[in-house]
Amino acid sequence: MPTREQMIATIEGAYAARVACDIAAMNAIWAPGATYAMEGEAALMARYPTGPTEALAATQRLADLLDADDVEVIDMIAEDDRVAVQWRARFSKGDRSQVLSLFSRWKFDEAGRVASLHEYGDTAMIAEMIGG
Repeated sequence: MPTREQMIATIEGAYAARVACDIAAMNAIWAPGATYAMEGEAALMARYPTGPTEALAATQRLADLLDADDVEVIDMIAEDDRVAVQWRARFSKGDRSQVLSLFSRWKFDEAGRVASLHEYGDTAMIAEMIGG
């Protein structure tokens, strides 16, 4: 099982890769069969990967929909194979930019790769930014 420090380093690396739009680095964190989900009102999010869906495809779709201009981790709590993260980021799409506050629930496998990621945020704001 990964250590607390290894899980946190993986998450911090994933956020840095998201800002850099480094799809290969973002995809390197996923375990085989990993899933991603944005919890919320799926009807608002027709273009967003609400899931749970296959994580590799979700990574590419997220990068196509919104640019992450910066990420700030507010708090992290790690226990066993899970990490909860409260964070905020400035996302942009064209000339629109918005700061979103999010909560993420990460679950790791025995090899230290991400088995699942569930995110929670203002889905109405995200839908408005991406046009549905």
